Amino acid sequence: MTHPAAAPAVAPATRSEAPDRRWALVLSDGKPGHENQSLGILPEALAPWRFVVRYPSRGAFLRACGAARVPCLSRLLIGPFPWRGIVADADALAARLAADPPAVVVSAGSGPAPMNLLVARHLDVPAVTCMSPSVGRAPFDLCCVPRHDRARPGPRVVTTLGAPNRLDPEALAAAGAAFGARHGLGEGPFIAVLLGGDTPRLTLPPERARAILGACRNVAERRGAKLLVTTSRRTSPETEAAVAAGAADAAYLCLAGRDPESPVAGMLALADLAVVTEDSVSMVSESASSPARVLTVAVRRKGLGPPRRHGEALRVLAEAGYVVRTDAAHLEQDAGRLLDAPPPPALDESRRCREAVAGLVGP
Repeated sequence: MTHPAAAPAVAPATRSEAPDRRWALVLSDGKPGHENQSLGILPEALAPWRFVVRYPSRGAFLRACGAARVPCLSRLLIGPFPWRGIVADADALAARLAADPPAVVVSAGSGPAPMNLLVARHLDVPAVTCMSPSVGRAPFDLCCVPRHDRARPGPRVVTTLGAPNRLDPEALAAAGAAFGARHGLGEGPFIAVLLGGDTPRLTLPPERARAILGACRNVAERRGAKLLVTTSRRTSPETEAAVAAGAADAAYLCLAGRDPESPVAGMLALADLAVVTEDSVSMVSESASSPARVLTVAVRRKGLGPPRRHGEALRVLAEAGYVVRTDAAHLEQDAGRLLDAPPPPALDESRRCREAVAGLVGP
């Protein structure tokens, strides 16, 4: 799945291309949504190698932040600084760095940011971040920052609507064809339903998921459409059980807690309409980057509710015309209007980020 989720405590390094190409070091916090941002801003010429950053304690994170803020301390990376207790599969990374340094170090989010700077300074290569990092934007060579973070404009800042991702038209077309053939889906139209789950301030309870599915089923019946449904690895077991019962007759159903398939790109490529819960800006941004019309559905608040930036990101995407926001009670009505309207343009903010990174690292 491409929804954000926690990764194992220790994850192996991964790469997607042959080692004879120039490569980018991707430092990850293990959240797929953040990884997709890092991978989405990389030019095609760079082969990504991913290593997960895990701090053994809050103190280790704070020490890393302190060292990253002081350039002269960067040499502590190879020495007393405990990077082998922080970067998973650190010996493999050390061997890779010794053989051939990367063209750039990339990360997204606060966790990997200090290690990004420490490694990049040690290797004397550019450091690139997505989102607003824990150590501030100033030390980085390039920052790809969503507009709702209100970053000050500058030559090292690319401001984006939503979150960058890997869904370009070519990748979507290939994913859609393969997905449709693999599951024998035949001809559409299709309605994709992307159900997220719990975050510290938001939740998708079973009754809300049932209401969303019921409304989507009604729209599909009226339009002669087939439902494609997936949950997230953040979906609670109780909500996933409700989805399993409520979407048993869907043309495709992926229960992320049990199914290892990553169907989102294929679903979005085929869909005329994507119904997406609002718990994840990354998931909404991916949907808006596809050819589908996108309807985002409110989830339930916990405690103080979503952070201001979360709500502002959704508002900005809606004001720009990339998504329409609704709730479960008005989903059928808004879906009908959206399906009768011309499709909006696909969000393509990742391209500008890739161009900026290419300009930074050179040919």
